[in-house]
Amino acid sequence: MFFSLLFNALLALAELTAVFQSRPILLKHKSYQFYRPSAFAIAQTVVDIPLVFVQVFIFDIVVYFMSGLQRTASQFFISLMFLWIVTMTMYALFRAVGSLVASLDVATRITGPVIQILVVYTGYLIPPRKMHPWFAWLRWVNPVQYGFEGLMANEFYNLELQCVPPYLVPPNAPSAEYQSCALQGSTPGSPVVNGADYIQTAFTYSRSHLWRNFGFICAFFLFFVALTAIGMELQKPNKGGGEVTVFKRGQVPRSVEKDVETGGRATDEESGEANSGQVDATPNNNEAHKESDSNDTVAAIGKNETIFTWQNVNYTIPYEGGERKLLQDVSGFVRPGKLTALMGASGAGKTTLLNTLAQRINFGVVSGDFLVDGKPLPRSFQRATGFAEQSDVHEPTATVREALRFSAKLRQPKEVSLDKKYDYCEKVIDLLEMRDIAGATIGKVGEGLNPEQRKRLTIAVELASKPELLMFLDEPTSGLDSGAAFNIVRFLRKLADAGQAILCTIHQPSSVLFEEFDELLLLKSGGRTVYHGELGDGSKNLITYLGKNGEQECPADANPAEWMLEAIGAGNPDYNGPDFGDLWEKSKEKEQQQQEIKSMIQERRKASDGAKTDDDREYAMPLGTQINTVVKRSFIAYWRSPQYVVGKFMLHIFTALFNGFTFWNLGNSQIDMQSRLFSIFMTLTISPPLIQQLQPRFLNFRDLYQSREANSKIYSWVAFVIGAIVVEIPYSLVAGTVSASPCSSVLLC
Repeated sequence: MFFSLLFNALLALAELTAVFQSRPILLKHKSYQFYRPSAFAIAQTVVDIPLVFVQVFIFDIVVYFMSGLQRTASQFFISLMFLWIVTMTMYALFRAVGSLVASLDVATRITGPVIQILVVYTGYLIPPRKMHPWFAWLRWVNPVQYGFEGLMANEFYNLELQCVPPYLVPPNAPSAEYQSCALQGSTPGSPVVNGADYIQTAFTYSRSHLWRNFGFICAFFLFFVALTAIGMELQKPNKGGGEVTVFKRGQVPRSVEKDVETGGRATDEESGEANSGQVDATPNNNEAHKESDSNDTVAAIGKNETIFTWQNVNYTIPYEGGERKLLQDVSGFVRPGKLTALMGASGAGKTTLLNTLAQRINFGVVSGDFLVDGKPLPRSFQRATGFAEQSDVHEPTATVREALRFSAKLRQPKEVSLDKKYDYCEKVIDLLEMRDIAGATIGKVGEGLNPEQRKRLTIAVELASKPELLMFLDEPTSGLDSGAAFNIVRFLRKLADAGQAILCTIHQPSSVLFEEFDELLLLKSGGRTVYHGELGDGSKNLITYLGKNGEQECPADANPAEWMLEAIGAGNPDYNGPDFGDLWEKSKEKEQQQQEIKSMIQERRKASDGAKTDDDREYAMPLGTQINTVVKRSFIAYWRSPQYVVGKFMLHIFTALFNGFTFWNLGNSQIDMQSRLFSIFMTLTISPPLIQQLQPRFLNFRDLYQSREANSKIYSWVAFVIGAIVVEIPYSLVAGTVSASPCSSVLLC
């Protein structure tokens, strides 16, 4: 019965993480005045009522009958009802804690002692008569204690316990009338102990308290729900925002220092102005770095000569018992120095094709020919290409410069010296005009770098790897205003002019942005090609092709990017014009494309004959360097997260002191020996809140690895696992040593 209560109570601990995950959405809805936060608290509780009941019912029907508890309908349903209300109360308790504190690290400092109170002061581990007076009152504010008394009273009130040797004393009595049972609540001369007498003597529990206890638990439940509602009503939006930038010590730009001293405003990064002449200290030394001229910076970026081609690419996935083709016979190429747009209506397969070309598909069947300079893709293809994702996932505690150096160190070939890799990072910083924020920490979304700066960082991190083949970008302008979007496309134009091959999906660009692209691959619904080729001045080539096939003219003041989607009927269920997918298959433009692809393959094969054109290693750096670099980054991340570290130490200290004073000054009686065992057991109850505290950090680390770093072949899963584990060891050892001192003193005393 104690296990049943404890198990369901600890299950509710998962609500703590859910509270902090849902908080940003709740605060956003609150700011829009969609509903009162208290309504959300009550709605969560209402939804929990049937879900928790089903959960508890499945648990109790197994445990109750397999344990052989009293098999009467009333006792079973009373047991089920007490388990359900206690579990609901624990859900409300942990939600209340989460709604009243600022962060998960603070919440775990509270839940650690709370869990110990729930476990120790239930009346099972320590009988009420053995509780020290300074903590004995805790059992009266412990809902689990009332639930435990209710379960015990429900089970034992009509139970007859048969006493057998060795509990019959004295064992050698001539007659049973001279024997008594050594169990508490027994009567002299009887080998049977009444269950009600047993729980009354051993635990001071009574059947008459059954419904009183149920009422107390309901009162606790309503109280915690009210606390949750009040806590949610009092929550305020997070302080700070994208305009608040935190710099690493010693790396604050002079312009920012001057503005802080004078009380002025720093240069706005979103204006696109670069503070050329600023001095910024690097982590290795205090020497000044001068920003290079724009032309020199562009020329310093390595030029690509390889050509990536693909032919007859098909992608099929299982769908509703059959198959569904997402890409159909797509062919194309990406050339160095060209900025290629991949466009189409929503659901046309833009991102699917991009992921397929980048070899990031791990589901379904992909067919087709993917060639680099006319040769099959090398093992190093994923790390030799840059892939800027739409989500902008980064390690929040790292600075901009550290993120670039991490990418350059592990992705550029090991034959390149570390100094050259770091020098290249500085050139990338200058190219993307990030000198002012090079020493700034990245932060989370809404804190630290603003959206445009984060997008620039995503591109810079991929560019720092010095991609030998090409760069993929997935909707780099999504979520940005017009000025920020123009800046991003301007940077892409710079990269293309520097000799990079770029394939970029883009959604609804303005005519000004669309004019910056050299070539277009246009898809229609079903993953079929509509057009692939050069755009020409003012998108003349595209307009001419679509106009002659669709008999439509593009108005002079229209945006070609929007007009072409309307012309092919993208997103229009009433479209009854020609099928541009079929027209492309029969067009001379496709024949020219196929001839161009064949000539590219032949020319590049001849140009690369006899020369080593690629590095066929899956990872650029050896495993030892990967582990060392990832572990170092993990330690820096922990050092820059004082709330987590302090929370871990405070949790150990609080629970240790609570354990020590609970079992203070143990003697040598039988129950004291049992208390020593329970004290050791209580040191293990710190694990649930520690897991709760660690889980979000590990999940963020794992998401970063799975979404970007694993796909880019930056480092292996071995380095990831070691980096996640090793960083916890010293902190856990020190915290465990600190917490063991009070517990050890208890046992020694």
